[in-house]
Amino acid sequence: MRAFAIRALTLLCTLLIGSSAIASAATDSVKVGVASIYPTYSLFFAAKELGYYQAANLDVDIQTFRGGPAALEALAAGAVDLCSILPTAAALAQQKGVKERIVALYAPPRPVGWYIMVPAASPIKSLADLNGKTIGVTQIGSLTDFWVQKVATGANIKVTSVPLGGGVEAGMRAKQVDAAILWPLGSYKGLVTGDLRAVSDLESALPPTISEGVAATQDMIDRRSDVLKRWLSATSKALDYMKTHEGWTEAFLKKYFDDSNADDKAIAMVYKNFIMKINTDGIMRPDWEKTSLESMATNAAMPKADQVFTQQFVPVKFR
Repeated sequence: MRAFAIRALTLLCTLLIGSSAIASAATDSVKVGVASIYPTYSLFFAAKELGYYQAANLDVDIQTFRGGPAALEALAAGAVDLCSILPTAAALAQQKGVKERIVALYAPPRPVGWYIMVPAASPIKSLADLNGKTIGVTQIGSLTDFWVQKVATGANIKVTSVPLGGGVEAGMRAKQVDAAILWPLGSYKGLVTGDLRAVSDLESALPPTISEGVAATQDMIDRRSDVLKRWLSATSKALDYMKTHEGWTEAFLKKYFDDSNADDKAIAMVYKNFIMKINTDGIMRPDWEKTSLESMATNAAMPKADQVFTQQFVPVKFR
């Protein structure tokens, strides 16, 4: 009887210790900040829905902010551990004392799905026709503004960027501007319906770059590198699943965008042209880093690329 009691007590202690270990392993929280809706961010939500974060013993909270600057402010304040960020914004934040670096790229190296577009009835047929015209962008100094001016310079024309915030497409349709730069899905919807026409395809007009990377706080890089590695691995695993399961991914994207005007053809274009062109290992190449910081070339205090980016965590291992 005594021997049985001892064995029972031993078993109970083992179970309690095991349960405690499991609970402890599941307490690694990761807070991620993203700016609005974008194909890149769908990866993070997909990883959560597929259970990959949970399988990596991570409790991931994804917070959507009103824009990139707001997400960066949250990172600087310690409200999130990771956020989506433009390299130039990361560099400027570092100059202000924000301790963070970009650790991976989960977007195509080229601006896939980004077009300078006009209404189908517009008399503008080419980039040359845009000389002296206005083009709607989100904000002055934003990535869309930089891309527009880069394309204009390459075409030897002069254009005026007009900041329209989130109403870029609406502003173009209301004839507030002559043309606009539209994002993946917005551009694809216009191409599918035929009511918009592309004047410039930025994927072919611009070189590879890091349009938007995942930045981590320096504290996470230094003190929670294992947690960061697990988050990256789970995210890459989700991307791998998305790239190999077309039907699931298109259904997920349709739900993620929550856009009643996005038909199946436009969603399929996001999948084939954007998701499929993201490098699953989160790789960042030195020449992409250099190109991504070009818009700050006039700033003498611009940080070097190795201060803005770290290659410590790429290529991401996910198998």
